[in-house]
Amino acid sequence: MRNTTGSAAPAAPAGLLDAIRDRFDERYRARRPPDRADGDLHLEPTGEHPPFGPSTVSVECLETAAPTPVVDAVAAAAHRGRFALLAVPASIAADVRGVLTDPPAAKARDERGNRTFYHVPDRLRVGPEGFGAIRADGELTWRERSEPSGIQAEQTTRIHLEADGDVQAVFDGYGEVACPTPAAFPYHYRRDQDKRIHVRTAEREVGVYTSIRAMKRDAYVPVPDPLVPEVHLPDGAELGGRWAIAAVDRAGAVEIETA
Repeated sequence: MRNTTGSAAPAAPAGLLDAIRDRFDERYRARRPPDRADGDLHLEPTGEHPPFGPSTVSVECLETAAPTPVVDAVAAAAHRGRFALLAVPASIAADVRGVLTDPPAAKARDERGNRTFYHVPDRLRVGPEGFGAIRADGELTWRERSEPSGIQAEQTTRIHLEADGDVQAVFDGYGEVACPTPAAFPYHYRRDQDKRIHVRTAEREVGVYTSIRAMKRDAYVPVPDPLVPEVHLPDGAELGGRWAIAAVDRAGAVEIETA
């Protein structure tokens, strides 16, 4: 969700907000929400047949097409029963749309429909023991894999963490990924009272480091949290039909792109 760290949300760029106010002045009443975590601007329909439906429109100004803030903006509006209008510079509008479509909020999708997920900035916590880790030289990838279930040739979709051509961890569902145990990964780590980072397996300690960078130099890599759309959105909700993009050019002209 938006601004989950509890820190103050940054102020929205004035140019983007002014452009949105001017564009929808005749059909919506604009107001600033008291809490910035509730969006940058709310548009209340004032006439018949509002272009985004009867719901309040939550305007979110974005200056990046990074997947996490894009998906979180739509998810935050959906949780509050609002339509999300993403106001962005025209130069990044295509990239923002790419995050939300084909496939929605996922990095890729194969011919079986299995998705490869984006990563969020957070590391994956494994309870009081700290955070998950693996040992790898290459990129870490979270993806779905369809596997035979053994029951009338049905397929079961599991979530795999892969690196260096090997499967590092397997989960039966999204709930398991959200709350893994230390045993889910080959290693886990945390900063102890001596201010150093201790890397452990289930049986023993395997390394002590002064920083995450030093830990990575020894090929122990923190496990990133996958961006799974089903975890971010309300139960049963989908991204489709919940958002539009307002691409604002340098002159303040607004072009609307819908889902």
